[in-house]
Amino acid sequence: MRKRCFRLSKLCAIVAAVLIFLIPVSAFAADFKTFSSDEYGFSMKYPATWIKIDKPQGNYYVVFQDPNLTDNFRAKIHVAAHKPVNDPLNVFLQELRNGISDLQKGTGSAKEKQDVRILDEGEFKCEVPDAYYFFIQAYENTPKTWMDIIIVFYKVDQTLVRISCLAPSKSMEKFHELFNEVLTSVHFNTAAPASNQGATQSVAPQTGSPAPQVHPTAPAPVSTAPQSVAPTPQQQGVQQPPTVRPNSTPAPAAPAQRPGPRGPARESDRPATGIVN
Repeated sequence: MRKRCFRLSKLCAIVAAVLIFLIPVSAFAADFKTFSSDEYGFSMKYPATWIKIDKPQGNYYVVFQDPNLTDNFRAKIHVAAHKPVNDPLNVFLQELRNGISDLQKGTGSAKEKQDVRILDEGEFKCEVPDAYYFFIQAYENTPKTWMDIIIVFYKVDQTLVRISCLAPSKSMEKFHELFNEVLTSVHFNTAAPASNQGATQSVAPQTGSPAPQVHPTAPAPVSTAPQSVAPTPQQQGVQQPPTVRPNSTPAPAAPAQRPGPRGPARESDRPATGIVN
């Protein structure tokens, strides 16, 4: 009888240990909803448990926010959309690079220097042929931590959509797969009728990953970066990329570069979709 009780208690301990390791995995295996915009003719996935903000500050079209704090910060997905946009995608990519360069130097529209840098950029492989990503690291004065920011520009005809995913640098690995799922889910329907608002649906967007066109602009070196430069007349109404709050005190040393979100797989034996480790 004692042996049986001992075996039972040992089995319970093993089961409990297994559950401890399974809980974080199942908690991260997020379900998704679909956000669709008839006004701009696109759809995208977003985490089902995240809060959807339809009229956010900063003139974003829609924002999705993690209800839970991670390192005193709520991870976010910012979505900006504009049309008609006549300028080619290269114009907006260069504006982002120039803007970050101004932030680094404290010139242009930047009132003082800020700790921000581009870690990687390049063609973003997804269903949208004309898509380009930036992987940025910036120091946030509140909550005084380094942030990882993934920005992807999508342009179809005269519609420009920019999606920015933000999370603390030391926790980005936790959100990497989730952000990648969101960013590769973007789908455009060029025949969509105009409307005044986006709608949340329970049906997943169309998927697929045809090889996109290679963008003619070569990536800028890591020492240069993006920002918001005053728009030209053709670009009026195009929202500028997220800015980093000025630092009142020197930022701590940037975290050492580590495996994390980087450019899309280019090797023939790897999937040609999204951002990979």
